Amino acid sequence: MKLVLFFILLPLVVFSQQNYSTRELKDGKFRNDSSYIYTLPFEHKKKVFLVQGYESMFSHKGERALDFKVKNGTRVCAAREGIVTATRKDSDKGGLKPENLTDGNYVVILHADGSSAWYWHFQQEGVLVSSGDTVKTGQLIGLSGNTGYSAFPHLHFEVQGYNSSGEHVQLPTRFYTQQGIIYLRPGKFYRSFHQ
Repeated sequence: MKLVLFFILLPLVVFSQQNYSTRELKDGKFRNDSSYIYTLPFEHKKKVFLVQGYESMFSHKGERALDFKVKNGTRVCAAREGIVTATRKDSDKGGLKPENLTDGNYVVILHADGSSAWYWHFQQEGVLVSSGDTVKTGQLIGLSGNTGYSAFPHLHFEVQGYNSSGEHVQLPTRFYTQQGIIYLRPGKFYRSFHQ
């Protein structure tokens, strides 16, 4: 019943910064940003390395997604509260072949504004939540791994929603960090900061 009411009350999510280029977002060249501020999807004070950012050349061409390089078994936490709408935890396969694209273990969390966060590459049986679960920001949802289209253990994180034209898109996300509220840049370390 909770899940049904949640979907009925969802407003259409629209983000004002969609007109900005990836370079402008990374460089902080925007004004009046009203986008949601996320918590890094790790335990409080956990230091992580962002290996790929928006539109990175290796595997994020045309994508607004983030890859955090972490060890197998790193505790992954919800970056925002919501309801778990989909999971997979049974895969033990990973690699860089086209068939590996469907092998990843994942968690999808729907937020109150209609956007959803996608967390990928959990280890086999490393997903610790189920569809229908309500999760809070910072709550443990799984253990990182190397399943799916993956060359090394990492967490792939992206948020999907709608732009001002109503098109389904990947949304840029800014985070609470010890450096303040920022859009992340690849090739840098960040320390998770929970409010």
